Amino acid sequence: MAFLALIVIFSLVSCVYSAEIRVDPLVLIEQGLVRGLKSRDGSYSSFLGIPYAKVDSNNPFGAAQPHPGFGDEVYLAYIGNKLCPQSIKTSEPIKADANAEEILDCLRLNVYVPTVASSQNPLPVLIWIHGGIYAEGSAGNYGPENLVKEGIVVVTINYRLGPYGFMCLDVPNVPGNQGLKDQYLALRWVRNHIRAFGGNPYNVTIAGQSAGAGSVLYHLYSKKEKLYSKVIVQSGTPQKPVSFAQADERAAVKIASHLGFDTNNTVQALDFLANSSHVLVARAAADLNLKLRPCKERAFDGVENFVDANPFTLSNERKVQNTPILIGQTSKEHYGSQAKNNDEYYKTDPFLDTIRDNFIIDEDQLVKAAKLVRHFYIGDRAVSKDVVSELETFTSDFLYNHPLERTLVKLMDEKANPVYEYEFRYLGERDIDGAPHCEELKYLFQFYDVVIEPTKENQLVINRMTKLWSNFVKYGNPTPVIDDLIPVKWTTVTSDKRPYMIIDKELKIENRIHNQRMAFWDLFYATYGQFNRYTHQN
Repeated sequence: MAFLALIVIFSLVSCVYSAEIRVDPLVLIEQGLVRGLKSRDGSYSSFLGIPYAKVDSNNPFGAAQPHPGFGDEVYLAYIGNKLCPQSIKTSEPIKADANAEEILDCLRLNVYVPTVASSQNPLPVLIWIHGGIYAEGSAGNYGPENLVKEGIVVVTINYRLGPYGFMCLDVPNVPGNQGLKDQYLALRWVRNHIRAFGGNPYNVTIAGQSAGAGSVLYHLYSKKEKLYSKVIVQSGTPQKPVSFAQADERAAVKIASHLGFDTNNTVQALDFLANSSHVLVARAAADLNLKLRPCKERAFDGVENFVDANPFTLSNERKVQNTPILIGQTSKEHYGSQAKNNDEYYKTDPFLDTIRDNFIIDEDQLVKAAKLVRHFYIGDRAVSKDVVSELETFTSDFLYNHPLERTLVKLMDEKANPVYEYEFRYLGERDIDGAPHCEELKYLFQFYDVVIEPTKENQLVINRMTKLWSNFVKYGNPTPVIDDLIPVKWTTVTSDKRPYMIIDKELKIENRIHNQRMAFWDLFYATYGQFNRYTHQN
């Protein structure tokens, strides 16, 4: 009765203000009533920690269940710091708010809505998928206040990670890629419920950085229904070597053994792990250095695969065609990656090791290929601390830049349109050799542990980034109008021209990003690409 009374009250309020129904901190969705919070300045409302699905306690590694709803209670959406189990080594700290809590039933999302949102004029929606090599991170790490103030609805989502999200096993109830399937359920939740918050379910952009960017492209290539109209891809693709893994069908057995339960039976191992501490299970996978990432799933009767091909053959022209895409990277993705290397590392040959790890070729070809790469980046110099910058350029190109360029070529081949490419170079007052991985995020989001000096220049970059990104979300065009804030027209990529926007102290357009280095890798893959390990996976 109490629930029915609340519905009647809510309906009466809706009728009174039918001329323009403004989003209130109390919202009615299919699951029940949800109460959020107004921001201090009254410019937006937040609804934090809303469950979009439920983890099956009997099989926490497999398909999620529909959420049962809130019953007669009003769901108080005040706290958004619940984490999915973080698959990090036992000795590593969690990169999250100290008050955050790891829980198994973690499929939650946060909704941020401008106060001006109304049912008559629903606003465009940005769904943000966090990064963290499919092992760590959460929706609550990203404060989108500056984006919301540009007049868009922002949704940040949790999804299962590590062994709970990415074990690819030889049993049909854990076939793999569950984290990606969780994300899809979140996209479906947005389609079904976002209008109640003042969002337009048919003007949705999915975006992500690093593993989140790879996830965005997996959704674009999947056979699932397209629940979005535009995509933003920041510093990550499925073709990035560490973003795809060959299925380890003994992963559950290995984790169970590490935790003291010896068996060679996957079903027995899963049963043991389902009744074990989720923190211990997640940490064990990291301690064992298991590569639990998106994989090519085995086929099982009655089970729909999410990824059924290796990243070099992923294709879906029907979904890609005419999809607006904003895609790019930072100017030195792997800056700082050499910092922890000791003297022993410089006695090795990282060029040879990298090629060996990623290509299946005989030893003579391997040595020849590695020498070619080595000479291109450091000439005849020895591997030492004197060539740290060149080594970081090499790994930036191999892990990020060229995979992204290959992805861009494929998207153009499948008629994505319009496509906007960028490179983020801004360093502020930092005296470093290029903008590292994740650097652009601090100018799009607010983080609990990152403080940006309130300089005029920093604020200008924040204003520009949030305007460019929110324009793309609204219009599929980051520069629909040229003004004092955005004085440069962002031209689109075509089949024969490759302009890209440099985002720095000033905005400017150049052509063919890292053209000589990318041409080198184009030739390298033309020669050795057929020997890439991914192309050999069954």
